[in-house]
Amino acid sequence: MRYFRLIFGLLLLLPAALSAADHVSVIKREVGKCAVAWQRNDYEKVLGYLPPRVIQQRGGRAATLREIKEQFAQARDLGAERLEALPGRIAPPKQVGSWLTSLIPLTAILHSAHLDLTQETHVLALSSDQGKKWFFVLLYEISQAELNAWFPEFKGKIVVPQDPLPKIELVY
Repeated sequence: MRYFRLIFGLLLLLPAALSAADHVSVIKREVGKCAVAWQRNDYEKVLGYLPPRVIQQRGGRAATLREIKEQFAQARDLGAERLEALPGRIAPPKQVGSWLTSLIPLTAILHSAHLDLTQETHVLALSSDQGKKWFFVLLYEISQAELNAWFPEFKGKIVVPQDPLPKIELVY
């Protein structure tokens, strides 16, 4: 009888486990597409991966697009030739308010002629429709107060990790 209960319990949990695995594979695919958009300087595509709430609170679509373009231009002016974005292991999503969320470690590498700058940070994956569409918030230089202003429902539930200092490597 005890084995029957154990098997029955496992069968009840199986759909949730399969759903989480499916969400992780979708997030992995989408975060890969977003990383490629960043690497190709595809500003419109990058904008499409930002949550509408973030775009609105940054002054709207035009202002956010202008800000993204300015950040890329600054990087080029400082000698950045290529950006590499490497997402780490994706945690199974958890429900926070009306959002599915997953915190993803990210390694960003700016390559230039004579040095590589590596920054470890995180991306917050968000879905308001149970995983059909995913948005991403790069948490580099985002404060806890800023994230909580964008998403008050995350207060006390999602903590913005502290980023370590960047690493600089000379290359020849």
